[in-house]
Amino acid sequence: MEPLTTVSLPIATVGILVATKAVEKIGHKVGEALWDTPKRLFLELFRKQSPDTVMAIEQAPEQPLDYAKVVLEVEAAAKQNPEVAQAMEHLVTTVDAQALPNLEPIRQEITKALESHQATVENYNIENMNNQTRFNQAPPLPPYYVERPEVSQRLKQILLSQETAKAGTLVVSAIYGLGGIGKSTLAAALAHDSEVQSHFPDGIFWATLGQQPDILSFLSTWIQQLGDYDFKPINIDSASLQLRTLLSDQKALLVVDDVWHPDHVEPFRVAGDGCRVLVTTREAQVEGAIRYDLDVMTPNQSLELLTSCFNNELTNQELDYAETLAKTVGYLPLALELAAAQVRDGISWQELLGELEDLIVGVEALDRLKAEEEPSDAKRKNYSLVASFNLSLKGLSDDKRLKNFAWLGILPEDVTITESMATTLWNCNLVEAKDTLNYLRQKALLLPGISTTPDTNYRLHDLLHDLALRLVQSELGLSITEAHQQLLERYQTKTEKGLWHTLPDDGYIYSHLFWHLEKAKKISEIHQLLKEETPAGDNGWYWQCERQGKTANFIKDVSRAWAIAADNFTENPTESISLQCRYALITTSLNSLAGNIPPTLMAALLQNKIWTPAQALAYVRQNKDYSSQVTGLEAISEYLPPSLLSEALDCARGISNELSRVNALVTLARHFPDVLPEALDCARGISDECYRAAALEILAPHFPDVLPEALDCARGISDECYRAFALEILAPHLPDVLLPQALDCARGISDEKYRADALVALAPHLPDVLLPKALDCARGISDQYSRAKALVALAPHLPDVLPEALDCARGISDQNYRANALVALAPHLPDVLPEALDCARGISDECLRAKALVALAPHLPDVLLPKALDCARGISDECLRAKALVSLAPHLPDVLLPKALDCA
Repeated sequence: MEPLTTVSLPIATVGILVATKAVEKIGHKVGEALWDTPKRLFLELFRKQSPDTVMAIEQAPEQPLDYAKVVLEVEAAAKQNPEVAQAMEHLVTTVDAQALPNLEPIRQEITKALESHQATVENYNIENMNNQTRFNQAPPLPPYYVERPEVSQRLKQILLSQETAKAGTLVVSAIYGLGGIGKSTLAAALAHDSEVQSHFPDGIFWATLGQQPDILSFLSTWIQQLGDYDFKPINIDSASLQLRTLLSDQKALLVVDDVWHPDHVEPFRVAGDGCRVLVTTREAQVEGAIRYDLDVMTPNQSLELLTSCFNNELTNQELDYAETLAKTVGYLPLALELAAAQVRDGISWQELLGELEDLIVGVEALDRLKAEEEPSDAKRKNYSLVASFNLSLKGLSDDKRLKNFAWLGILPEDVTITESMATTLWNCNLVEAKDTLNYLRQKALLLPGISTTPDTNYRLHDLLHDLALRLVQSELGLSITEAHQQLLERYQTKTEKGLWHTLPDDGYIYSHLFWHLEKAKKISEIHQLLKEETPAGDNGWYWQCERQGKTANFIKDVSRAWAIAADNFTENPTESISLQCRYALITTSLNSLAGNIPPTLMAALLQNKIWTPAQALAYVRQNKDYSSQVTGLEAISEYLPPSLLSEALDCARGISNELSRVNALVTLARHFPDVLPEALDCARGISDECYRAAALEILAPHFPDVLPEALDCARGISDECYRAFALEILAPHLPDVLLPQALDCARGISDEKYRADALVALAPHLPDVLLPKALDCARGISDQYSRAKALVALAPHLPDVLPEALDCARGISDQNYRANALVALAPHLPDVLPEALDCARGISDECLRAKALVALAPHLPDVLLPKALDCARGISDECLRAKALVSLAPHLPDVLLPKALDCA
């Protein structure tokens, strides 16, 4: 990519100039030195993103600053990213930079290099492709999901009821319940409910928090999901405020799952009264929330879950055991699935019941020693869950697999676990990793993951994650920090020369390396990560993220690094400011990248396999202009593999302009036909009548049956200008059976100009039987020009009308309009050509004169060509004169060509 985007800038010269500026300011106050720059490039950005740093600088002006270090940091940033160098010009001085290379010849050469190829739609199955909401981040339902209608219906009523919402108030609902009782599953079921999706068309957001949530990361992801790639928050407050702004007029559902502390919910309590927040928690008291206490499953539901876990029907004896087992584990869904896994593994029902009862007694006895009180019913259910965990862990075949399970505890909560990353996590080969993951899944210790690729992946229930985390020290003999450090050491061995950006992609590490570095307390390595360079001198981490189409990860990482640098201001102000300066430069350069690459060049880069489809899609998604998003999707859609369809759909659904959104969906549907029904639903949902008619017209080639509906939309448009426009775009597609209705619609337009426009559009498509009716309508137009225009359009189909049309055209008082009418008639009445040419020569407006000559040129006889050439030569505007000459040139006799050439 570097050859296509590089700006040639004398870095060494810039460094000297920066150093000179810095030296000039030595001894000045810190505030003056940093902010008194020609254009105060970063002041507004810093105030917004890092107010504490700005305040500290302004309140401590006597503090010294190591300018040499700032110079080195800024120079390094410029060297890594040419866009940063451009931003740096405005910060310190004016430096002449060479222009961008001319990309057009490169694009043309690449375009010719290879024939285009199309993505296929074979063997793809995208989860939730038919969602009625723009996007849905909810996890999939578990394989053995059992409906709980008495619960889900009540919750849906609370969630959707307008009675629960006060005007201007964001409604928050909270599902309370024991761990393993099914809160998250119930929330996911609601998110996948079609009625809920229809109620929240702008999206369903999902964040699983856990005990130590990375709230900023979730907020940043949501902000980008809403299409804002420009805002890079470095603290929770600014991110929450931005999210509030973006959601103010949206209808979205915000699910905040597994909340442990009520304060963790507050940043997500944003948006307007069209949104809802749904919280799941064991016991955190969420202020102002509508509370719903979730009870355990009914005995029948528990039995249904248990029996669904087995391939064969249970005997009556086994059903009795199953009922006893369900009661023993307190009807908790997670405990039931864990127990079923033990039976599938070959443990008899009697043995399982006996072991569970013994373990429950043991857990209760231990708890009583601590609590010295009679256990509650809730505690007894928790004992059964703990006993189920212990029994599952006891059933692991060897210590190695128990240790492998413990390693899962250092992963983020609710993360996707891939087979490739497991090889590093467990320091084993791929076959062993697959075997262990499958084993843990069979034991119900893992859930199936979300995947748009053929690779198998997994998730970990939050309670089991907590269990694995507690096992880190006892089973691995490591502290949490040490475990993260050891995992990083394993990944480090897979790099080239210790550079993180050279890691092979395992579907995990590029999204979570930054998180592991923080947990391992390797702060200096975080800043070093963002300084890595490729052999070509590009920023290594950005290069890798961009290559994978994950620039959103890079944006989050820079924001987080900026926040870390800002927090370090008191301890080391020089380093803090220099790093913040660097991240501000990177941030400002990122804002302009998405709009700088034209769609045609993206397609050429894909065609030549210089870019990956994910990389191109990431650029399209970052573009803020919806029309550019549509053209971008159009350019890259044929290269998108099925695995990226869900992301492309997210992009299309996120386009705010309704007609453009339909266009984007139709573009995708050319290569993924299953998208068409969603495009049709989207078109029907457009509130603007004219746009709805236009959208239905776009879909007409794919859905001929929608044409009557489209025509009805057009007929219902109150604005006559838009009604005529809708008839114009529909006319070529209307079957004969609909043309009488279309003509009646045109005749009903009172404004004569718009009526004439509609008749002109319909005229070429009308059957003979309707032409007299159209002629009557045209004759009824009193405005001479509009009548002439309509008659001229009908004349080729009604030759007897030509004299009448000519009389009408000659009667037009406005010279320009008269010329236009005569020019239109000339091809059908050769005798009119001299008159039409005289009219054209008399047009005062040079643009209209040139346009008339272009229209007449193919029909002029040789005798009139000298006059036409003189007329063209008399046009003073060179561009318009050239157009007229180009249209005349093919028809000029040899004797006139030298004269035309002299004029050119």
